[in-house]
Amino acid sequence: MEKSDIYKEIEKSQNHAIELRNQGFGCAQCVLMALSDKLGLQEKQAAKMGAAYGTGFAGSGGICGVISILGIAEGLLSKGYGPEDKSKVMWNTKAMLDRFSKENGDRSLCCDLKGKEDTRKCPELIKQGIEIFLESHPELAHHHSGILSEIKNAFKN
Repeated sequence: MEKSDIYKEIEKSQNHAIELRNQGFGCAQCVLMALSDKLGLQEKQAAKMGAAYGTGFAGSGGICGVISILGIAEGLLSKGYGPEDKSKVMWNTKAMLDRFSKENGDRSLCCDLKGKEDTRKCPELIKQGIEIFLESHPELAHHHSGILSEIKNAFKN
């Protein structure tokens, strides 16, 4: 796949997320909803899953909802569901968190990201989160994953 194809998909997902933000959805909801087709979710499911992550998890000012929801998305991509599978999910999520934090002046808390003069606004962070996730998973750029079906089948076994 060409690099330009990946960035076209990133831009498409970012634009969709910003449309959702303009409708009033929270940052985490926008990210997960914009990625929902790649994760095997319906947008309504993604909206429900991301509802509590706004303003740094439940309004606490904690870890930014954008990066928090990327951990959920990473978990959804996991082929397994047992204790032995969590390590890969954690390492991949940590790599995304490290990049996000570095690109934001070593900040990942919502209260820090939004509480200073040199801060970025939610739409910028939403776009950044989508870029980080899809660059971490270029195979998703043109693939509408059936990962949810795979997860459901794994739980049946």
